[in-house]
Amino acid sequence: MKPPASQSCQHYPECAGCDRLHIGYEKQLQLKQEEIEKQFGGFKGLEIRTIVKSPKDQMYRHKVQLPFGHRKIGKKTVLTLGLHNKENTFIIDQKECRIQDADLTTVASAIRHWARTENLSPYFEKNGNGLLRHIVLRKANASQEILVGIVTNASEIPGRKNITNSLHSYIKQFLSAEKSKAEVVGILQNVNQRNTKVVLGDKETTWYGRHFIKEKIGDLNFQIGLSTFFQVNPFQIENLYNLVLDDLPSNSVVVDAYCGIGTITLYAASKSKKVIGLEENPNSIRSAIGAAKANQVENAIFTKGKVLQTLQSSLNEKPDVVIVDPPREGLDPETKKILLNSKVGRVLYVSCNPETLRRDALELTKSFRYEKLTPVDLFPHTSHLESVAVFTR
Repeated sequence: MKPPASQSCQHYPECAGCDRLHIGYEKQLQLKQEEIEKQFGGFKGLEIRTIVKSPKDQMYRHKVQLPFGHRKIGKKTVLTLGLHNKENTFIIDQKECRIQDADLTTVASAIRHWARTENLSPYFEKNGNGLLRHIVLRKANASQEILVGIVTNASEIPGRKNITNSLHSYIKQFLSAEKSKAEVVGILQNVNQRNTKVVLGDKETTWYGRHFIKEKIGDLNFQIGLSTFFQVNPFQIENLYNLVLDDLPSNSVVVDAYCGIGTITLYAASKSKKVIGLEENPNSIRSAIGAAKANQVENAIFTKGKVLQTLQSSLNEKPDVVIVDPPREGLDPETKKILLNSKVGRVLYVSCNPETLRRDALELTKSFRYEKLTPVDLFPHTSHLESVAVFTR
């Protein structure tokens, strides 16, 4: 299980962050291709295309979520920061990582140093005591801007101004020591006082700077917040979205379900007559409308609400194509029913979970022909796989 020298990490294989670091990258691609062919080989007439490799297979993750933990050294409890171990019994004190952006690893080290220096306590799940729960870090590849989120178990923190200044100072020092060109443009506090595995709470306060970073996809500009859904591997986004664009007939009326902040919606707008983005998160809808305005895209509109309700009403626009990019759970049974009973000629399915895609494909092939499947490796050194599936009426 020892990784090749070029991929070595002192925390592997104990850390739960990745599970294929011991396999060379080309071999990983081959294995994923074989897995997808085994899963989908039974669909008659389906063209399974060659996996799209990631242009960067190390330090590609531009979003990082790390829990705070603790370990006993003698009678002293020391704060730790990193990922869970494979057995989920403790937090590994992360010193390095082969899959997350190097600047974000540096920022995490600065935050650990800050928390220990300021004598801030980690959160204890068993009794609900302690202050620091998680950090959420995001970096924009285009602008090299970094957003720092500190998830706390309390709203009010004594001496907040001083600890904010010291946090900002340590991060700048650590990045400077690594000769990094990245810049922290915002430090946010997110409050989560619930007994839950969900990382982020609903209340957010800006400690420093602004609450977003500026990112680009092609010529389109986007603002990414702490909780915004955005693909974590920026080096693969255009490859992924171009697969959608390739199978989008020109001048179509398009519905983009689960549109988030409108990344696919606005990307598809350049080739479409009209695109309707559907999203239930009000913050995402606001961001999508703002992005359409900022990018001067006039043929994209957005509808707020659960896909289950908004998809049915959007069929009044007589769409030629429906794009779906659901969460890992895949499509809701009722949503599939709406698609099956519609007159839509084409469904483009962006999937982050081959198992739920296979389940949904078995349903959709009652009315559609499963034409094409392209696996896209967004997550090197892990077993996760993204793909784009094409269904035609």
